[in-house]
Amino acid sequence: RKNTYICCRYYMATSERESAVQHLYRVSLDPGYKSTCLTCNIVRESDGSRCLYNSAKFSIDNSHYVLTCAGPGVPDIAIYNKNTTLLSVWEDNSVVSDIIVERSQPIVLRYKVPVPGGFNAQVRLLIPPGADMSGATKYPMLVYVYGGPDSYQVTEKFNIDWGTYLVTNKSIIYAAIDGRGSGLMGNDMLFAGYRRLGTVEIVDQINVTRHLQDKLLFIDRTRTAIWGWSYGGYATGMTLAMDLKGVFKCGMSVAPVTDWALYDSIYTERFMGLPTVTDNLQGYEHGQLLNKVENIKNKMYYLIHGTLDDNVHYQQSLMLAKVLEQKDILFRQQTYTDEDHGIVQSRAHLYHSLENFLDECFQTSS
Repeated sequence: RKNTYICCRYYMATSERESAVQHLYRVSLDPGYKSTCLTCNIVRESDGSRCLYNSAKFSIDNSHYVLTCAGPGVPDIAIYNKNTTLLSVWEDNSVVSDIIVERSQPIVLRYKVPVPGGFNAQVRLLIPPGADMSGATKYPMLVYVYGGPDSYQVTEKFNIDWGTYLVTNKSIIYAAIDGRGSGLMGNDMLFAGYRRLGTVEIVDQINVTRHLQDKLLFIDRTRTAIWGWSYGGYATGMTLAMDLKGVFKCGMSVAPVTDWALYDSIYTERFMGLPTVTDNLQGYEHGQLLNKVENIKNKMYYLIHGTLDDNVHYQQSLMLAKVLEQKDILFRQQTYTDEDHGIVQSRAHLYHSLENFLDECFQTSS
């Protein structure tokens, strides 16, 4: 056949039915050939499980590739040739695996919840190990939100973070919701929030959380909170402001945007256009947290920011604090002097402060 030396193309993609998985595919350049999944049937030597979240890097001549199996189990890294033959396990992370085995791990539950437009929001719940899911015992729930365009939280990628600690040590359900505007679920769902940040992605956080409260009897609807960082901090504030039915009791915003007209123009104008009358001034005004704070009065709110933040400037939180104060809305505020967007140097203090606030919100003891 002509040009047989040009074999094919490789690419990473989710599966047709499941957005949470990621596999390596190969497709021939000859017409009529279908793509082949190269990682769908790989079985891990360590525990016999299948790898559901993969990434690959190829050698310069494409004769070999390094495959990272990133979940759902402890990640490992292996080297394959172009014929998909395993040549070597580069890193099996056995030390991490041995540590994980000896520690309690959350129960992972996945759901799909219908949202407007014919879409399904993806939901992941981390449940305390040994939890009673009959409804006889009610567990507080913390929703982690990012919510920015093309972002996603619900995947099969292995992860241990602060949420894992809360689940296994504080018996708190930790939730993530990928609603409209999220990536991995097609262009229609992705562009549902185009030119109107702070609308559909916020509505989905509220409505999906309420759906979970209604359907899952082990969730304590009187002790449900939300938190996020950066865009997630903005989404947290907007969620509290737009939650008119008391779905959330409290929220914690770290380094939030509060006015899109004052944020990085390269980012903002890509999704919102220009803040002008002839373009999308109305969208900017509608998505401004500063205009919607009245309903935060009925909730507990924690505002956190670093003074040296060169991404979301400290000005954003100061403007929000000023509006809250002028409207006599009580809130807690934490300023980290000389900390940038990551609050790296004071990270321990940050998480201890967040945990303390959660204890007050959920009325639990440390």
